[in-house]
Amino acid sequence: MTEQSLNISNQEDSMDASRVVTTGTRRMQCVFIAVIAVSALLFAAHPAQAGEKVIYNLTTSAWAPEDEFVADGNGVLYGTAAVGGSGNSGAVFSLTPPGKGHTTWTETVLYQFRGGSDGSFPTGALTPDGNGGYFGTTASGGSGSCNIFGNGAGCGVVFHLTPPGGGQSNWTQTVLYQFQGSDGAYPFARLTINSSTGVLYGTAYAGGSSNAGAVFALTPPSEGQTVWTESVLYSFTGGADGGFPGGYVAADSSGALYATTTAGGFTGNGTVFRLTPPFEGQTSWTETVLFSFSGFGSSDGTAPDAGLIFDPSGNLYGSTVAGGFLDYGTIFELSPPSGGQTSWTENAIYSFGGEKDGALANSDLIMDASGAIYGTTAAGGNTNNGTVFKLTPPGEGQSAWTEKLLATFNGTDGGYPVSGLLAQKLGKKIVLYGNTFNGGGSSCPGGCGAAYEITGSGFTF
Repeated sequence: MTEQSLNISNQEDSMDASRVVTTGTRRMQCVFIAVIAVSALLFAAHPAQAGEKVIYNLTTSAWAPEDEFVADGNGVLYGTAAVGGSGNSGAVFSLTPPGKGHTTWTETVLYQFRGGSDGSFPTGALTPDGNGGYFGTTASGGSGSCNIFGNGAGCGVVFHLTPPGGGQSNWTQTVLYQFQGSDGAYPFARLTINSSTGVLYGTAYAGGSSNAGAVFALTPPSEGQTVWTESVLYSFTGGADGGFPGGYVAADSSGALYATTTAGGFTGNGTVFRLTPPFEGQTSWTETVLFSFSGFGSSDGTAPDAGLIFDPSGNLYGSTVAGGFLDYGTIFELSPPSGGQTSWTENAIYSFGGEKDGALANSDLIMDASGAIYGTTAAGGNTNNGTVFKLTPPGEGQSAWTEKLLATFNGTDGGYPVSGLLAQKLGKKIVLYGNTFNGGGSSCPGGCGAAYEITGSGFTF
C-alpha cells in the first residue's frame, strides 16, 4: 500500500502532520481529486432542493476534520480534528448551538493533543461512553515506534475523554492503550462499544502479524484494577483475506463483526468481511470474506474505505472510493444468502458519474426509517468540492435507486467532505449535520474546514 498525501501545510510541524494524517486509502481521496480537477469536471450540478448552511468555520485551533459528529442530549456537537492546536497534533472540540435569540454557534476546544504519549492526529469519530464522556482513537502518537509508512511517529492510541467534575472546567484525557505495531497500528476509524460489557472494538489500518492491519478488542479493567486489556481478534495477511481496514466495525445481534478492507481479496481491490466470535471452548475468532471487489473498470467498485450499515432485513450497505461504471465510486448493497445458498450477493445500487452527481464516495452512510441512504462524496459537484447526497430505494415495480443532491460545496462553504452525517430531530425539524475537510475560513492554507447543517432533506426517524 502506497502512502498518499493531501499536502496539508501549516506554519508549525506541517511535514509530520501531513505524513501521518494522510496515510492510507482513506487519505488518498485528494490524489483522485487532483486527477479529477485536471480533467476540469466543472459541470453544473443537479439543483439542490435542501437548504445547506455553514454553522461554523473551523480555525487553526482544530482543523481538517475527517469523521462525523456525535451529539449529546442538549444538541451539542462533538468532533475530532486531525490537525490543529498548540502542537499541531489535532484536537477534540464541541460546537454548542446558539441560545434563544442568538445565531452564532460556539466552539470549545476540549483537548489538544501534544503529539507524544497522549496521541496525535485523531481521524475517527468519537464514541459516547454512556456517562457524558467519549472514547476515541488517534492515528499516531503513543509509545510505539511504527515505521510502516516511514514516519516513526508512534502507532496510535485509544483514549477516553471525561467531562469536568463539579467546580472544574477542563476535560480529562486518559490514554487507555498505546499500540506497538504487532498489535495493530494507525487506528483511523471510530470505535464500536458493546453496551453490555463495555468492550471496545476497532480496526487498525496497518500493523498486526503481517503489517496489513488488524481488528482488535479493548476490554475494560475488572473490579479493583485499572489497566485495559487489548486483544488482536484477527491480523490480515493482505492476501485473499483482505488488508488495510480503514472503517469501523459493525456488530450484529450475535456479536459478529462486519467491516471492509481497502485492499486484498481475490483481486487485491478490497473486501467485505465478517469476524465470528469463538464458540464455547474455543478462543479464536473466524474471519470470512463475504465479498471481494473486482477493481477499476468493474461495476461493483474498488477500495471500500468506510464502515457498513445494516437495514432491518440484514442487508449491508457501504461505499467505495473508486470503481463503478465510470470509476468514480459506488454505493453497494450486500445481501445475505437466501435459502439453500451460501454466498452473499453484491449489488452496486448506485455508480457515481464524477461530474454532476459526485465522485469518491468514502464516507460512512446513514439510513432513515424509509430505507433512504444519505452520505457525502469527497469530490464532484459544480466546482468539484464535493456533495451531500440522498439515495431513495426503488418504488414498487422499479429496480433503480434514485439519487438527489442535497448540497454541492463551492469551497467558501467547505470542501472535500470526507466525513459522514449526523441526523438530529429538533422539535418538528430534522437537521443533518456534517463537516468538511477543508474550505470555509481562510486561516489555514486551503481553509480549515467547515461545520454545516442541512434542512429539508426528507430524513425520517
